[in-house]
Amino acid sequence: MRCLRRVGRIPSFGRIANAVVLVTVGAACSPALTPLPAPVPVNVPAPMPVARRVPRVALPTRLPTTAWRVTSTTRLSASPPVETPVGVRETRPTTSRLDEQQVETRALVSLMFDRTPSGALRGTGQVDSFTVRSTMDTADAAVQRVTATGQEAPRRAPSARLLIDALLDSTVSRVVVRPALGNECDRSEMSAVQLVRELLVRVPDGATVGDQWRDSTVALVCRLGVPITVFTATQSTLMRIDGDLITIRRVISSRLSGTGGSAFRALEVTGASTGMQTAELSASRGTLEQLRGTSTATLTLRERSAPASPRVQRVTQRVELRVERIMP
Repeated sequence: MRCLRRVGRIPSFGRIANAVVLVTVGAACSPALTPLPAPVPVNVPAPMPVARRVPRVALPTRLPTTAWRVTSTTRLSASPPVETPVGVRETRPTTSRLDEQQVETRALVSLMFDRTPSGALRGTGQVDSFTVRSTMDTADAAVQRVTATGQEAPRRAPSARLLIDALLDSTVSRVVVRPALGNECDRSEMSAVQLVRELLVRVPDGATVGDQWRDSTVALVCRLGVPITVFTATQSTLMRIDGDLITIRRVISSRLSGTGGSAFRALEVTGASTGMQTAELSASRGTLEQLRGTSTATLTLRERSAPASPRVQRVTQRVELRVERIMP
């Protein structure tokens, strides 16, 4: 009211002017506004990071029947035998003269597997169109001659179809012919068995990129009439998972030893090998798609036949392996 008395009577300039004056006077005479207190900061929790999904292996427990073409090329370099008199330290054979040979084995292999979460495999199947070409065989040398028509002569006829049983886990790698052979020594069927063994790749469920696992297996083979025990250690690394394709790198080392022969002629075989393989598997099917590998083995053969001095020969074996899935 005091403020209104100061203002006094407002001249009439029209309704619109009166309204403007009253608003202005009300604003001038209103009490001062009290400033609002400063807002209290509120701690807003940071957003939780979104966990990135890491792809992991989860292969099927039943792997369908699959066929592969398997090729193995072996190059052998053998030093001449050296006689070592009794009581004289063994000398290393000279490498100036080497007897070099090549053996190529091919086969079509079809298998089906049951699989466990640990990656263990148990399968059955067969080997077809198994052939062996060797420069050590005079028959093979004749086969490579060209006929008068300019066409290559037919190669050795493939062996009969072989039925196969296979088993693989972290400690056992076993492939056998069904029905079992009466004598496995130096039989061509055992070369086919070795090709099948190369198809056995263990990948445990739950593995992701960078994971490693190790297998230590024992196998029995027979060469030159000598039963040989082969101890193999395989270090596997999952290199990448690219869509449906799983890539595994395997570093393989083996040592072998065996003794055989007769009372008049004893033969001892010892050696070691190292190799590397790259395998690609289908995540949806669980089957091996392709495999490439190389290995090098050094073998020492000692022959003892009384009354002659022991003879020692060393053999270097280099193997190139190729596996390709062809169906389905």
